[in-house]
Amino acid sequence: MTDNDKPLILLDGSSFLYRAFYASKSGFTTKSGLPTGATLIITRMLQNLIEKYYGSKMIAVFDAKGKSFRSEVYPEYKSNRPPMPEELKVQIDYVRRIVNALGLPLVSISGVEADDVLGSYAKLATEEGLDTVICTGDKDLAQLVNDHVVLYDSMNETYYDREAVIKKYGVPPERIIDFLAIKGDTSDNIPGMAGAGDKTAIALLNGLGGIEDIYARRDEIEKLDFRGAKKFASKYEEAIDIIRLSYRLATIKTDVELPFLPKDAKVPEKNVEELLALYKELEFVRFYNQLADEAGVQERLSAGESGGKHKASKASEAALETVSEAAGENLETGPAQNYKTYGSTFKLITSREDLKAASEAILKAGLVAVDTETSSLDTRSCTLVGISLSIGEKQAWYIPLSHTYIGVTAQLTFGDIKEILMPTLNSDAVDVIGHNIKFDMLVLHYAGLELSKASADTMVMAHLLDSAQPVNLDALCLKYLNYQNVTYEEVTQGKKKLNFSEVTVEEACIYSGEDSEVTFRLYAKLKECLEKKPDLNRLLASMEMPLLHTLYKMEINGVYVDAAVLASQNKTLSTELARLKKDIFVACGEEFNISSPKQLGIVLFEKLAIPYPKKKKAGSTSSYSTAEDILQMIAEKYDVANLILRYRELSKLITTYTEKLQTIISPETGRIYASFNQAGTVTGRLSSSDPNLQNIPARTKEGKLIRDAFIAPDGYSIISADYSQIELRLIAHIAEDAGLLKAFNAGYDIHRATAAEILGKPIDEVSDQERSRAKATNFGLMYGMGAFGLKKQTNMSMEESKHYIDRFFERYPNVRDYMESVKKEAHKYGYVKTIEGREITVTNINSSLPMSQRAAERAAVNAPMQGSAADIIKLAMNRIQEWIETLPENTVRMTIQVHDELVFEVKNEFIEEATINIKNIMENVVKLKVPLTVGISAAANWGSAH
Repeated sequence: MTDNDKPLILLDGSSFLYRAFYASKSGFTTKSGLPTGATLIITRMLQNLIEKYYGSKMIAVFDAKGKSFRSEVYPEYKSNRPPMPEELKVQIDYVRRIVNALGLPLVSISGVEADDVLGSYAKLATEEGLDTVICTGDKDLAQLVNDHVVLYDSMNETYYDREAVIKKYGVPPERIIDFLAIKGDTSDNIPGMAGAGDKTAIALLNGLGGIEDIYARRDEIEKLDFRGAKKFASKYEEAIDIIRLSYRLATIKTDVELPFLPKDAKVPEKNVEELLALYKELEFVRFYNQLADEAGVQERLSAGESGGKHKASKASEAALETVSEAAGENLETGPAQNYKTYGSTFKLITSREDLKAASEAILKAGLVAVDTETSSLDTRSCTLVGISLSIGEKQAWYIPLSHTYIGVTAQLTFGDIKEILMPTLNSDAVDVIGHNIKFDMLVLHYAGLELSKASADTMVMAHLLDSAQPVNLDALCLKYLNYQNVTYEEVTQGKKKLNFSEVTVEEACIYSGEDSEVTFRLYAKLKECLEKKPDLNRLLASMEMPLLHTLYKMEINGVYVDAAVLASQNKTLSTELARLKKDIFVACGEEFNISSPKQLGIVLFEKLAIPYPKKKKAGSTSSYSTAEDILQMIAEKYDVANLILRYRELSKLITTYTEKLQTIISPETGRIYASFNQAGTVTGRLSSSDPNLQNIPARTKEGKLIRDAFIAPDGYSIISADYSQIELRLIAHIAEDAGLLKAFNAGYDIHRATAAEILGKPIDEVSDQERSRAKATNFGLMYGMGAFGLKKQTNMSMEESKHYIDRFFERYPNVRDYMESVKKEAHKYGYVKTIEGREITVTNINSSLPMSQRAAERAAVNAPMQGSAADIIKLAMNRIQEWIETLPENTVRMTIQVHDELVFEVKNEFIEEATINIKNIMENVVKLKVPLTVGISAAANWGSAH
């Protein structure tokens, strides 16, 4: 391409902005406290692109304030996205000023998105005979690629022309919209078709054409080669309205009215004076001094001149070093390292002699990081493809075991691993560490290679240090080691989404060897950080690592589930759902797709003329939200809203539980095997997945119906043990409030006791309604609920609610004092502590946005109770597991943990003893100023025991 034929460069500023922000979330600020990380990184990104495309005309496009037309079409569009973080919001103006000072025209157009502006410029440029490069990381823009338009992803140094789009997504650019319409897009909350993923969409589009072609030829779907093709046509027909809506949402407009034409864009020319002023204000010392050198300006900045507790030059360098690769740049000021620049060496082990030598080296080192590679993430059914090991920096071994491609080198056997390596890993002389090592332990277990211990898990360590930070290995390496890992996608998806067993052993050696090597280094770094926090270091050793082993045993146990009971429940719920559907049609006077928000909105607010409870744009017929809060607003007067809410509730229960659970019951054991995650919540509570057992409704008849399917195997009963009002007891303990302490220690019904205190009457005269109001107050105030929230829950007037809360704090003054003190603690440290010393990060606690700060304060008030309750049940689980291991095998099995409840399978002849011991351990695992009480019972199924 000659200098006279350079392409138009379109910069997706909004994509860059968020990429820069999330790559630089390390608290970089000026001495006055102004966040600067995103501005710093985007400045370097833009500088590098200007240099890369020197002499080309450029346009920077950003999203405008406010919603786009898509939100009118579909109110839930992007509704899953959190609001812009305050730390980014305050940088927007500076970013815009930097863009202009660099000489880039900045375009933002209300009512449309940046993608639409980029699409319109690309189309006009093509019509003007210009080639276009769109610099972005947004997959949606792949639909714009043609012979004259390519995408450039600076993060991966990758260009996407037509062939590259097909290779990456499996469909050509002209089918990207159809692709997104069928499979949906969770990042934008584009619904798509339920149950249709990438493979299904690709098969449909490449086999039959676009979404309308597929609809017209739906009788041919059964001939296509994808799972479920035989019965897919009817599902597609039922979903066509949602697919068409999704198509409209995914389509980038190319006819936006633009402020100037592509040919009128300019080659960037710096405003040196403005840039210097900005760099000085933002304390970008290195940028300032580099530009001053270029411009012949004598003044220089130094870290000392910037002053304050935050040294600007160090911040600039650290930020650039920490996020360089994440921002997609090779920065001479300190790029993130990779295995090549770091000088790591990864060696294959393919002989018994080499395996013996490695085992001897591990014994000598006494510390080894382990990582497994598998054919899938299902630990029970996956194939163990290989194992990597590292005992020091810059070195690791990879042992290929089950690579399957033609010409693969000779590989060791599982028998070799069991004979030579496993005794070493299980030796008392060796500490084994890993990242999410419970996964590796389970993989090895099901491969017949039992790893009996793990000394540390870097995922758990990182979560203890900052409970709000991402704990995936790549993010932690970037943050703590300034190191960029080879990604899984690089070794698999770039090659037609290979299964890992099809990856060459040489590539697998680099990828897996790197994972164990960086885990080894990350462990050393995190260990150093934890040693500076004695409470957290103690929790790692005394609570979290023992818990990892407890959860490992629980996940191997699984939980017995009766498929026939689930099928019966599914039939019952489906029958009620069908009846509800008919009732809704009768109430609305017509049949329509209840699951289509657009159709539902029109029926409710136009055809039935129900007053829309929120302000709506004049003349708009498609901006109705039918979200839960909207339906609840109208439900008091219009019963059809209650029918729809109930319909949605049952639909979710059917798809999430009564249908799905049947599909994941092991045919060999009759059990379901959920995963329990130690690092899945900010407060330290456990979370579960595949399935999420913690979301089964707790108090509804349907929740009990689902629990009824969790049964005891022959010869066993289910025991359920649940802490009673543990968070209320904890606030009494922590706040040391005399009134609450007295009520709990006297064994009163705490809600009646509260009502009696507030209302000034004897406890035996408190009515059920008064108790209910006190209960709402007791639980609500722990979550920072105000008078409005209490009014909503109890139907009291606002004046009554305010008076009730005032009276509560008059009777329990230490509770108010505690709440204020914990807010101050959160503001001061950025975290609050549990009774065991766990730190719970409170994000946005010092936000300059009042709404964000108040929400953070509400979270801070409850966090010590919720986190302390999590600590207590973790300690109890460990103590119970220790007791279980003293019994004959399989006498008692711990199977489920849900918030404050534990579930066990117990041999029938041992129920009485187990009940006594479990209750005793749970009630005495910690000593509080009030008694811990546990409700416990045994039955044939979980529903009856709960």
